[in-house]
Amino acid sequence: MNSAVAEPRPWSRRRFWSIVGLIFFLQVVLLFWLGDYSPILPRPAARRLRFKLAGSASAELLSLRDPTLFALPHPQRAPTPAWLSTPAPEYHPFAWPEPTNYMLLATDQLGSSFNRFVETNNFSSLPPPAKPLAVLTIPQLAAPPLSAEHSTVRFEWDQAHRRLLTPLDLRSWESPDILTNSVVQIVVGADGTPVSATLLSGSGSRAADQQALAQANAMRFEPLGHDAPGITPNPAAQLSWGRMIFRWHTVPPSPTNAPKAKP
Repeated sequence: MNSAVAEPRPWSRRRFWSIVGLIFFLQVVLLFWLGDYSPILPRPAARRLRFKLAGSASAELLSLRDPTLFALPHPQRAPTPAWLSTPAPEYHPFAWPEPTNYMLLATDQLGSSFNRFVETNNFSSLPPPAKPLAVLTIPQLAAPPLSAEHSTVRFEWDQAHRRLLTPLDLRSWESPDILTNSVVQIVVGADGTPVSATLLSGSGSRAADQQALAQANAMRFEPLGHDAPGITPNPAAQLSWGRMIFRWHTVPPSPTNAPKAKP
């Protein structure tokens, strides 16, 4: 069997207009069915502000509120007996009892008082104020710091204090100026020998700084206690960090141009 696709048949004109008429008829039926045919009733007016004319009973009250009752009389208004009888205020101008007497002065006397003032006063220029003489003063100089009687060294440890075992041999230095302190950073091992010595601050004398470094490397300190057996010591933990501050004693240099002593 061959199955052919059935094509829809187009609507005829009669069928189309029949459906349109049916829809229009249904709309008219709905309008009449759902419409409201009750009579329209007027709504009562809301209460609002009303104006009412005053009657005869309030005539006296209205007369008291009349602003014309309290107006003052004026001569230029309509004449009434009360206004015409208003007395005018009396005017009494001031009258000088004596005749006018102007101050008379002769022409040759004009400016005589000023001329007399100029003649009797000295208008010379004022002398300038005297300047005080400058006082010469000698400034007071600060006394130079005194040098130590002998060279010394001071230790500052960051951790535990290490006792020094070797004696120190510090000398004095010849210098025209006072030397500052030589600061040396020292690292001491567990056996008491210095591991490192670094100059942190110089004194102004290269020889003094070199001696400070040499003294730091030659020092011997008290060794640390032995650890428990079987435990490997940590070399970095057994290092002691500190600073050595050398305070130098300075003496004036000997004169080089002194005359030779006679035999």
